[in-house]
Amino acid sequence: MSVSDEHGGFTKDNPFFAPLSINTNLSGEGSGKETRHFEISLEGIDAEYDPGDSLGVIPENCENVVAELLNASGFTGNETVNVSEEKQKSLREALVSNYACTGITKILLKKYNVFAQSAELERLLAIENKEQLQEYLWGRELVDLLEDFPAPELSANDLIGFLRAMPPRLYSIASSLKAHPDEVHLTVAVVTYESHGRSRKGVCSTYLAERVDGLIPCYFHPNKNFKLPEDPDVPIIMVGPGTGIAPFRAFVEERIATGAKGRNWLFFGDRSAKDDFLYGDEWTKYKADGILANLDLAWSRDQRDKVYVQHKMLGKSKQLWDWLQDGALFYVCGDANRMAKDVDQALKDITAKEGGMDEESAAAYVKAMQKEKRYLRDVY
Repeated sequence: MSVSDEHGGFTKDNPFFAPLSINTNLSGEGSGKETRHFEISLEGIDAEYDPGDSLGVIPENCENVVAELLNASGFTGNETVNVSEEKQKSLREALVSNYACTGITKILLKKYNVFAQSAELERLLAIENKEQLQEYLWGRELVDLLEDFPAPELSANDLIGFLRAMPPRLYSIASSLKAHPDEVHLTVAVVTYESHGRSRKGVCSTYLAERVDGLIPCYFHPNKNFKLPEDPDVPIIMVGPGTGIAPFRAFVEERIATGAKGRNWLFFGDRSAKDDFLYGDEWTKYKADGILANLDLAWSRDQRDKVYVQHKMLGKSKQLWDWLQDGALFYVCGDANRMAKDVDQALKDITAKEGGMDEESAAAYVKAMQKEKRYLRDVY
């Protein structure tokens, strides 16, 4: 059965449950980040995936976060709440497993203020105070809201009534099923930080890194717009700094497993070569073995001037253009806010320079590449 056959029948509402078999830190001791490699066993599970797909993981909230939330709201956690028409749970169990109880939005604040009846919160929600509202929302979570604007009349069912159901998190798959039968691999940046006097944790990244005890509820999410070329002889250019490297590990493993002859070119970047070269041994070996025709690495903090993947692209302008003229597909995965925009601009600059085009024509050429599915992005 293929993923397209309803992903083995599994969805976010009907996940499969699989054990986490490997949990290792990819980051060196001197790294300012923690990026982990996870391997999840699919043994006995009738579901498949393709390179480029994502794995949806349905996490649980940290018990310490829930304890703080209960303390702020004045509940014991033993109160009975209705999580559906047919099912009841204790409030503590419901907050751990069923609801998103960290992030806050303007909509949530409006729903909460029905109970809090706070004039200050009403003022923040006024149209003319948009900037002040954004300032309040930044770095704060539900526990802060409950402490800042108490609602003494709030019931346990009222509390869960304005919370969203726990959303799944989608992670780009970092493995080929042909290379790793009965396994799926993930590359995840573990999110921890301090804000407004509290330690904060990314819900799903720390669930995987610290709290998985037993089976993980998950499902495959196909991505039809981020696939290897059907023709195995077509060259590919992959730009994936940081955890954006994940699908390209899957791509290269798949091309090796299927004997694809198309050339492979990888641009990878992070802070430091010593501590942040994710899967560095694999990429170095692939380059030595000729599986990677080109491997261009950008380290932002290994020298005075920061170097990013777009700078490496511009430095290989002529060769990159030649690959595109040979029919190469161009892939980008990672941060949508800055990296993907900078890479997009670099691609347009290369097109203008090497293709002898003005700015408008270069932009139209790149847009045509996207329309023809020769320029594919998986950004977040």
